[in-house]
Amino acid sequence: MKVYNIKDSREFFEKLTACKGTVEIVKEDGTRLPLMAGSPTSELQSMTCFQGAIRQMELYFQDQNDCTQILHYLINKRNLAA
Repeated sequence: MKVYNIKDSREFFEKLTACKGTVEIVKEDGTRLPLMAGSPTSELQSMTCFQGAIRQMELYFQDQNDCTQILHYLINKRNLAA
């Protein structure tokens, strides 16, 4: 899933770390950086990369239900790009 123009990155990462399955950020070179729920290292690493707004990010969800949950969140926040 690619997401664009996330205005509140802190809230968005809170939603991502609440996912039950593994969520990974796909970097430009195709490598994946896993986000682990409750991991201070992961949260710090993510927040240092994306302070403020997120212009574009690609995510990989191991659990389809997590993907659906984030999609609903983005629709409700009007952050979904068409």
